[in-house]
Amino acid sequence: MKRLLTGLLLVAVLAGTSAAAVTKPERVLAVEWQAGGGKLRWVSPTTMRPVGTTVLNVGGAPADILATSPDGALAAIGGGENGRLRFVRLDGLRPAGLMWLGGAAAFKGIWSMPDRLVVLVGGETAEVVTIDPAARLVLHREPLPGLALGVARAGNRLVTLLAPRGRIGTAQLVAIEADGTVRTVALGGISAGFAPAATGAAGRQASPALAANGSRAVVVGVDRLAEIKLETMAVTGRPIVNRTTQKAAKLVHGWQRSAVWLRGDTVAFWGSTMGPEGPGSIGVRLLNVVTGTERMLDAFAMEAASAGSTLLTYGRDELVGYRLDATKRFAILQGTDTGYVQTAGRWAYVGSGNSTRFAVVDVARGRVVGHVRTAKPTTVFVP
Repeated sequence: MKRLLTGLLLVAVLAGTSAAAVTKPERVLAVEWQAGGGKLRWVSPTTMRPVGTTVLNVGGAPADILATSPDGALAAIGGGENGRLRFVRLDGLRPAGLMWLGGAAAFKGIWSMPDRLVVLVGGETAEVVTIDPAARLVLHREPLPGLALGVARAGNRLVTLLAPRGRIGTAQLVAIEADGTVRTVALGGISAGFAPAATGAAGRQASPALAANGSRAVVVGVDRLAEIKLETMAVTGRPIVNRTTQKAAKLVHGWQRSAVWLRGDTVAFWGSTMGPEGPGSIGVRLLNVVTGTERMLDAFAMEAASAGSTLLTYGRDELVGYRLDATKRFAILQGTDTGYVQTAGRWAYVGSGNSTRFAVVDVARGRVVGHVRTAKPTTVFVP
């Protein structure tokens, strides 16, 4: 469950670590949103003050870095209507081309060769679009048979979860390769989708979690998971063995899950269940994808995010950091609303005030290193 303050996402990108960049100050890419479009610039990760004077207008919100070129010199920035895709030279923040792929917003991409970029365009008209970035030419379009609910990286491929359009039905997993090849498999026992409301009634939603590592993906439902081996697309389904109290799925009219792969066979997942009394958080839980066994990690948190080798849980009145083996590292910002947190390498940004105030956390040290105020709503990019 993501809280979208003013519809903006806060994500981050650290500057390159090549030998040529060693003497440069550490920096992140930030966008200040104002009338006339977002102003993209390099800023300090701890103060969010400009590093250098270059500013580039990236148009209206939203915007996100979908992929970077193999040499790291160019970024493809997606988001916005009609599949807007903007190319930017990162070092000098110079424009390098603009395309519209059509349909809804571009989600994520794989840029494996200078002349080959594969982009997932999400929404009701989901499709995989293969383009030549240098020529700004569409090479191929592959429509997808459903509504794209989310996307995750798995090595040099993307995986996305599809739901039937206009109803709740069997979910499908799609693996998208760097050459644009698309493979799809149905996930028996995992429901996904949205059923519109009848007159005077509430609609129904089923939104499973998706997480992936280099060779496997997992999709987590209310009481069942599906593990997918991405080389063969072989699916293993198994029930989730709950060690914590959960309401039966039949008592709710909607549910949503999110997940992140930690290490080995363990994923962390969280989400909400919507019933007659409104939505309720399920906390942040750990799940073994091989045995199906789950246990509670943080009953009071509402969301989680990975930051390097640390898992952050948040969403109420503190920010907690865990090692990937689930042992607690730190708990900070007690008494602070931590509902809006994004990560950038070793940095975490706890936002408030319509995305104009941030507590900056050094995750590696487990401490707050500053409090930042910006003149306009501000977001920071990640590749």
